[in-house]
Amino acid sequence: MYKLSLRPILIRNVEFPGAAPPEVPALEAAAKPLAGQDYLRTKMRVQERLDFLPVYYSRGYLKAQFGDAQAKVAEDGSQTLVDVSFPVVPGLQYKVTGIQWAGNAVFPPDQLQQLIHLKTGEPANAVQLADDLDQVKKLYETKGYLLAQVNPSPEMDDSQATVRYDLNLTEGDLYRMGKLEIDGINPESSKKLATQWQMKAGDPFDDSYMSRFFKTMYRDIGLRGSWNVVPKQSINHQDRTVAIGLHFMPKT
Repeated sequence: MYKLSLRPILIRNVEFPGAAPPEVPALEAAAKPLAGQDYLRTKMRVQERLDFLPVYYSRGYLKAQFGDAQAKVAEDGSQTLVDVSFPVVPGLQYKVTGIQWAGNAVFPPDQLQQLIHLKTGEPANAVQLADDLDQVKKLYETKGYLLAQVNPSPEMDDSQATVRYDLNLTEGDLYRMGKLEIDGINPESSKKLATQWQMKAGDPFDDSYMSRFFKTMYRDIGLRGSWNVVPKQSINHQDRTVAIGLHFMPKT
């Protein structure tokens, strides 16, 4: 009987037919980790979506598309090496004409706009916009609006290669601080720690407070360097409260 041996098919080089010179260096940098990796069509699609398309989206090519990856055998010995091409159609490069906010009541538009890096007349960096909207969400979370969402709606004008963004906010319900439970340490230290916790029951829940608290939580209670703490955050959507648990374990 003969044992079936499958030779690996590995990627040697990656090319981008249809790419303009300004985008090639960024595409090649994004493709560098593929060298020497197994060639799998499903993996190539993931690479396009996560690494290659953002190169175009960050430059305002909001309708850029990649065709199916094509592999060409470059070497065929103990292992097969292939050169892979990712054909791309960049499409139009869109520039921003304006940004309009809607649905916001907690924060005024001017304050929200400070978190947005897109500028009128510049290419629409959709990657940066997504990051900026994450910061808007985090801002709402500092005021207890844990379920706030921002839905960007681009209005594109292909005749002018421009885009206007409507940023529609759904602020959601206000969540408040619930119970604080501390265990694993002696009652005296636990009481001192609870006194240091400034976000009291009923206060709007600040989702950024816990990380800031950890920077000073060992102050004057003799725990610094001796304990690991396991934080737990439990959201009660019915009561719209957030309970915090701090479980301490001695370091080994």
